Amino acid sequence: MTHNDGKEHWEYPRNGDLKVNTDAAIFTNSNRYSFSMVARDHLGELVEAKSSCKQGTIDPVLAEAIGIREALSWVKEHGWCGTAVETDCLAMVQAIRCSSVTLSYLGRVIDECKGLLAQLKERNVTLMFVKRSANKVAHYLARHSNSIADRSWRMEDVSPDFYRVMLDDLKVE
Repeated sequence: MTHNDGKEHWEYPRNGDLKVNTDAAIFTNSNRYSFSMVARDHLGELVEAKSSCKQGTIDPVLAEAIGIREALSWVKEHGWCGTAVETDCLAMVQAIRCSSVTLSYLGRVIDECKGLLAQLKERNVTLMFVKRSANKVAHYLARHSNSIADRSWRMEDVSPDFYRVMLDDLKVE
């Protein structure tokens, strides 16, 4: 871990930068999994949020890896610079930072994450581990997207519950 890993509370990014939180959820009863990503600016305001729910039974770590890969692709697609991508899955952050190669589907997703991070290095995009308490908004969205195929949100689209979770994140403790 680095000195920036393990934050317990959501922290504002620097002026002009963004923070993207990502999380995944498994729904065993319906054979589905989902992942979400939430981009916020230096004021804590929602830039955009996105979630996706897929059919299939997969390992939770693989779902987290897919969510991280999709978040990095999303950052690349938007051309965002100065972006910290945060996840509460320490195992994935460590695997992506590790130089070893794993020959499996999970290893392929990890390699794709490594490749995206290398491509985004000049844009100052980083991957960080945070505790679940600092990842509440992405966690909420992943848990509540079990019936939503693919969806994006802007500030005017969020539900009152989603908005409350975002506001709760911004409280300084």
